[in-house]
Amino acid sequence: RQTLTLIAVALLLLVAGGIYYVNFQRALRIQAVNRLEDIHRTISISAFEDAKAQLSTFLESFDGTDQAREAVILLGRLHLESGDAPVAISVLERADLGFRDPIGVQANSLLARAYEVQGRWPDAEETYLEVADRADLDFVIRASLSSAAQARRRQQNHEGAAELYERILATFDDNDPGRGLYELRLAEVRQLLGPLAGS
Repeated sequence: RQTLTLIAVALLLLVAGGIYYVNFQRALRIQAVNRLEDIHRTISISAFEDAKAQLSTFLESFDGTDQAREAVILLGRLHLESGDAPVAISVLERADLGFRDPIGVQANSLLARAYEVQGRWPDAEETYLEVADRADLDFVIRASLSSAAQARRRQQNHEGAAELYERILATFDDNDPGRGLYELRLAEVRQLLGPLAGS
């Protein structure tokens, strides 16, 4: 009987602990959502330095939440748009958000842009290509492939750029007017390649 009592007490403690954890996580999530809304309001009035400080504090307080992953993107973007690409790269690389969901894809697209600003063309190319492979939306795929092609052009890899423009064109219907821009870019790199292009 004593054993059964101990088991019952253990189960009650386990259930109580589970309920406490669920309630704690729910309260933390609500607090994070409300705090992030306040930061968005700070950004909306162009108080960018205040917003950076608030986001840094937010990341310490709400690490591990979905809202913290969104905050990483906001902080990285603010640094990038204020001309501080190295800090943006540090923030985004340290967070390592991966590619498992749209937030991760968005973060890595921003990271690729920061690499571009720093002239880190191989890193930009690699990241844009992975974004293109992981993205679901055609416009994201095209934009990422186009940026990767530009990175290849900056590295004088015109043949590789042509391959990416061809990949972009393959995502359009034959009569889609959106093809025009990429057909023009493909023609440009083929001209740089000379008479062997397209053979």
